[in-house]
Amino acid sequence: MTDNTCNGWRNAATWTVNLWFGDTWADDTENGIDVTAEYCREMVDAYVFERIGEDNGFIWDMLDLCSVDWDELAEHHADMMEGADA
Repeated sequence: MTDNTCNGWRNAATWTVNLWFGDTWADDTENGIDVTAEYCREMVDAYVFERIGEDNGFIWDMLDLCSVDWDELAEHHADMMEGADA
């Protein structure tokens, strides 16, 4: 069995999404926005759709967004907020 973790995250896809969006979600959390798994996924989907549209199936397939652990991202930002409140 291989270890597919990446920099402490479940996998490279999850780490990469947090690398690109984590600061925004941290700001959102500080501003009282509930950064849920659905919120994270919708933001990333909107960002990608805005840039490549829906007619680029090849690019969508290559993104591997199905591998992103959206729950891990949401939990990470919830934990960050709890740590800031302490």
